Amino acid sequence: MNNRRGETVLFYKPVNCEKCGGPMIFKGVGEYECEQCGAIAYDDYGKVRNYIEKHPGATLGDVSYATGVSKEKIRQLLVEERIEVAPDSVIFLNCALCGAEIRSGRYCSACAAKVKQDEQRVAKVVKDKQKKMGYASDPNRDVTGRRRFERH
Repeated sequence: MNNRRGETVLFYKPVNCEKCGGPMIFKGVGEYECEQCGAIAYDDYGKVRNYIEKHPGATLGDVSYATGVSKEKIRQLLVEERIEVAPDSVIFLNCALCGAEIRSGRYCSACAAKVKQDEQRVAKVVKDKQKKMGYASDPNRDVTGRRRFERH
């Protein structure tokens, strides 16, 4: 996952049990269980999610301090829309385009729709350009549809 500066953000995911060293099996929603002793462990997402559920309205600093997950990783979870700012919070994220207050992601709903339209427009232009250059067609066929090098 990349952050705002394009740097890779690595999230902690338990692989081996801290108690017995056995393999951890993913159970869902950031929770892992040891295959050998049954111990439960959480990845960064699970730690943050559990804390937010038990402490609604907690600040970014509170969550980071209590869970040991860095503020940057928590911001990344917000941008990825895996968690969101509480509805009654006085702190919000801002849309990257218009600056409107949002609870998660990078864009407000209006700007997200515009970005999606722009991406579709660009994809169509690229596809049309490739088609004109012959990338979208079978290189072994001529313009009439017959295979080149075919014996008649």
